[in-house]
Amino acid sequence: MIRKIFIYIPVTACLIVLAHVVNAQEKLQKEVQVVKPYEPTISDAYKITHLPKITDTVKTIPEINYLLQTKPMNVGYDITPIKPAKMVGEPLSKLYNSHVKVGIGTKMLPMFEAYVNNKRSKDYSIGAYYKFLNSIGQVTMDNDEKEFAGFSDNDLSFFGKKFMDNSILLGELGVLSNTRYFYGYDTKVDTIIEKENIKQNFLNFNLSAHYKSDYVDSLHLNYDFGVNFDYTRDKFDNNELGFKISGDVNRIFTKEMVGVKVAVEHFSTNEALDSSNNTVININPWIGIFGDKWRVRAGINIFSDIRDDNSQALYYPTGHLEYDMANHYLIPYAGVDGKLEVNNFQKISQVNPFLTPGTHIYNTDHKIKLYGGIRGNFNSTTYYNFKVSYELIDNMPFYYNDLMNTDSIGNTFGVLYDDITLLTYFGEISVSPSEALTFNAKAYFRDYEMENEAEPWHKSSFDMSFTTRYNLRDKIILKGDILAIGKRYVKLNDAGDIGELESAIDINIGAEYRYSRVLSGFIQLNNILSDGYYEWNYYPTYGFNILLGLTYSF
Repeated sequence: MIRKIFIYIPVTACLIVLAHVVNAQEKLQKEVQVVKPYEPTISDAYKITHLPKITDTVKTIPEINYLLQTKPMNVGYDITPIKPAKMVGEPLSKLYNSHVKVGIGTKMLPMFEAYVNNKRSKDYSIGAYYKFLNSIGQVTMDNDEKEFAGFSDNDLSFFGKKFMDNSILLGELGVLSNTRYFYGYDTKVDTIIEKENIKQNFLNFNLSAHYKSDYVDSLHLNYDFGVNFDYTRDKFDNNELGFKISGDVNRIFTKEMVGVKVAVEHFSTNEALDSSNNTVININPWIGIFGDKWRVRAGINIFSDIRDDNSQALYYPTGHLEYDMANHYLIPYAGVDGKLEVNNFQKISQVNPFLTPGTHIYNTDHKIKLYGGIRGNFNSTTYYNFKVSYELIDNMPFYYNDLMNTDSIGNTFGVLYDDITLLTYFGEISVSPSEALTFNAKAYFRDYEMENEAEPWHKSSFDMSFTTRYNLRDKIILKGDILAIGKRYVKLNDAGDIGELESAIDINIGAEYRYSRVLSGFIQLNNILSDGYYEWNYYPTYGFNILLGLTYSF
């Protein structure tokens, strides 16, 4: 540390000394002898320990204003624009607007199918379809007699669509002609039948139109309005005229969806079928609520069944609940349903074309249906669905050989109705190991509890189907299917005699070879076990048969 020492000499003393010096220099020089040396002293210095403090009661806050003057800077650089990247889509594949398929086989002579449609268009789609399938086959009866069991189908339809901004207008006009022969009869009775005497033909004209919404997103009012006209007649001048007007409107909100379905159907027939006309009105309002893993839907199905002066109102609760428990791997579901099933002449003739001409038809009342099951995916390639249902059904139709007339040989069928309780077990598995290979299997197990009849005539307690398809490099297509049906019971007469139709397995395999994109050939092997099983009592089906053909597109 450096210590500073300050020496203070009085000013007066300095001046006196200086005066004597000056006077001495002027007069005499005297010698002065200092006996004792001078000893200067310094007073102690004291440091102020406290800083000065000013107390001011007035506090002034300065106000500062900033004034910024911006001036653009010219950097002198020109930007060269970059062209935006474009995604190049895959080239559109070439379309062929016409398709022709012809074939011939051991039972079929010939088979012809044609399809024509316009090519790609954003405004409309229009086309036509025609199919002719004819058979000259014979079957072997129980008495080893061969009977003609041919048939002929002609199906012609014209269809089109008009695409608008947010809607589509659809229409279709069709003509269908089906010819069948009543070749089945009780072989215990000596019978000679002529081909022309057992011929039946159904002719159907159909006209339908629909106007429906086609929004890209689902946050709009969705609708589908339609009208349909049907006219059906047979060879024996039985005819039916029917029309249907329907509408379906629904709307999705945040987590809710509401809608209503309305339909009016009317059928008028000649007196040979039924002297009364039938009108069915259906109203089905419903509401749905859904979350990320669950969905609930509830409503009521209201029907009015009007037959001349007689009418009845029917109410069926409807509802469905499902919950995704394991990311689509396990989805349990349950529900309740019910409806009035309309059985008109056109529909029944498709189910059983061997119906006795002039048979009256009545509607079926599905009073209630309770069901539950699980569905989901075992993995990305396997889908499954298992369900159990319990139903109460009134006026369920069953078919029996009509032996009312003394000269009847049992080759036509009548219809009787019964109230039943039906318990059904259903299972389905679909597997797609690759895009080229697929499998699908379905099975039904049914338990009928009849109120009046002894058995559910011509109804099987078990049926199963299995289909597979394999595409080998889009060059060879292999397919096969197996159809199995369980034992069925038939009503032989009013005396209570019961017959049985044995269970059957029908195996069919086919192959297609695509020579080019426009030309291919195919072969179909049907009923390769050569099992001439019975679909209806006294009516054996074809045994083993082959169909060969070609397809051509242009």
